[in-house]
Amino acid sequence: MFQTNDLQIMLFLLFSILSIASAIFITRQRNVFYASIGLAFLGISIAVLIALLSPSAYAFYSVFHLLLYVGSAVVFLSISLVILRGLEVKEVQIPWAGVAAVIVGALVYIGLFVTFSSISPASAESTVFSLVKFANTFLQQYWFPTVILIVALLTTVIEALSLARGEKA
Repeated sequence: MFQTNDLQIMLFLLFSILSIASAIFITRQRNVFYASIGLAFLGISIAVLIALLSPSAYAFYSVFHLLLYVGSAVVFLSISLVILRGLEVKEVQIPWAGVAAVIVGALVYIGLFVTFSSISPASAESTVFSLVKFANTFLQQYWFPTVILIVALLTTVIEALSLARGEKA
């Protein structure tokens, strides 16, 4: 089995290559819709790289990067481009895609089942989640990543709006 450092280095190299490949794909792509799909892969790989740097320190930053940047900005960009610009997205029928999806889904299910079936619950007592306590902890300890995320999200939304309106950057 891999040691933690070896696995982290392999994952870091894998997602570094994925982020570089996604960035090259985005800049070389002529269709803006497919470039926004590439942007999703770039955002996911950057979120993983952030988490791999120091999971205890940057876990919140990585999760919020994934949720805000990839989740909202890329989906907003894709939907606004398709609706407002009337981009045509060609659907390609791949005969083996359904079989591949079932096989991958089964493998993921088996992997999750094997992983979580051997884990026993730590304790039977339930803990009460306090949103006020979470907000205080989050704003006191993680205020700087929050500011960076808000600025990055606002920049992305402004760029998506300008692209959707057809303005040149």
